[in-house]
Amino acid sequence: MTVEEGVLARVLALSAVTALVSTRVYLDKLPQSPTYPCVRVTLISEPEDYQMRGGSGLGTALIQVDAYAREVSGVNPYALAASVAAAVHGDDAGSGLSGWKGDAGGSPAVTVQGCFRVDRRRYYDPDELRVVTMSQDYQVTYRT
Repeated sequence: MTVEEGVLARVLALSAVTALVSTRVYLDKLPQSPTYPCVRVTLISEPEDYQMRGGSGLGTALIQVDAYAREVSGVNPYALAASVAAAVHGDDAGSGLSGWKGDAGGSPAVTVQGCFRVDRRRYYDPDELRVVTMSQDYQVTYRT
């Protein structure tokens, strides 16, 4: 399992997230006509970590998690995107991605040593889609 697949599995395991988006959590790209709200998990960077004898077995990755909400009649897309992003983030005690550490599962196993948000941004697409995106970047330190 890759670290981004581990983060995806963690997001899908968060009941606060699935209450808002069900299973609409995607890796790398959204479907052509997605149902909103939804979440996307993307690996931004993953530099190698070495010691004098080779790989250290400890990695660090920057993972972007986007919460999407579409502007439709009667729905505030900013509030909905912010709610989904807040559910993904959780509190700093590890109820979401913030402060999370533990086994991400899979084969080969990925054990997250720490996951911390380093950035948060909001975008609005004023074209036909009229979608609000709340992007959060997380630095994930893990061991394989």
